[in-house]
Amino acid sequence: MKNRIESFRGSDHFRLNYIADRVIAAIAVPGTGSLGNAAIIDLGDTTLVVDTFSTIQAAEDLKAAAEYLTGNPVSYVINTHWHSDHTSGNQVFLPAAHIISTSTTREIMNTFARDRLAQYRENTEQLYQAIEEFKEQIQQETDEKLKREMAWENASDREFMKMLPNLVHSLPTITFDQQMTIHGSNRSIQLITFGGGHTQSDAIVYIPEDKIVVIGDLVLSKHHPVLTYANPQEWLNILEQIELLDVETIVPGHGEVCSLQELHEVKGYITDIMAIVTEAVQSKNSIDEIEVPELYRSWYFTTYFKTNLSKVYDMITKLED
Repeated sequence: MKNRIESFRGSDHFRLNYIADRVIAAIAVPGTGSLGNAAIIDLGDTTLVVDTFSTIQAAEDLKAAAEYLTGNPVSYVINTHWHSDHTSGNQVFLPAAHIISTSTTREIMNTFARDRLAQYRENTEQLYQAIEEFKEQIQQETDEKLKREMAWENASDREFMKMLPNLVHSLPTITFDQQMTIHGSNRSIQLITFGGGHTQSDAIVYIPEDKIVVIGDLVLSKHHPVLTYANPQEWLNILEQIELLDVETIVPGHGEVCSLQELHEVKGYITDIMAIVTEAVQSKNSIDEIEVPELYRSWYFTTYFKTNLSKVYDMITKLED
């Protein structure tokens, strides 16, 4: 399969990364219509894709890559969670493929996510205006790293809006609640959920024989974890459960293919955020002046640091009330 990767026509949206025989990561190129990572797994007589990117165009390239590399059509698509950068390309794989998620993820996609998409369509003019205003902020930014990240974010938003008129909200067709196994002629994969950490429900794809886990946004490699819809303590609990599996290689939701070291780094980040905010609350200090700790300054998704602080602050103060 390595030779086929080298001869694949390529994509502007992702880079293919050979992990193991018949297991390929599709690593998102910043500022394009991918945003999150995906994976292609050849089960022998069956091809499976994990997550479908943020735009139709990126998903079409992913489908083409999967079919070219495996020689088979895509039969299964896994949505690790409901966020649009992992699900917007679902329509590309229908009706040939079964789309699989947890029951909770499908429910959220059919309610909250559907309503949010409708709001996007009703407010396209305001969204484009916000994109233009954000572009002006980028031009005024003096921190070069942050400026580059903001430009990527702005470009990704434009790609999503460009695609929006053609987007068909496509729901999972099969759901599970704890664990599910898909068997192929050459290997089997396990779909597992330990509950909700990054979102209300997160699933992972575990390949025991290769000691690989495709983990969605439970682990981001050298990126700030996104806590907007998170339960931080449950997130930590879930990562501890994953550590008990026999895992050596992780395909993260964002960033490069990594190992348990990055899982430990995410645990450290969440623990640090919770400790920093708890100290600020107890000292009656504002969180507005808190800077990114030195340990995380080289990480991407820098703009999420402040929103992560606010999320944890709201959680802690509600508990105190």
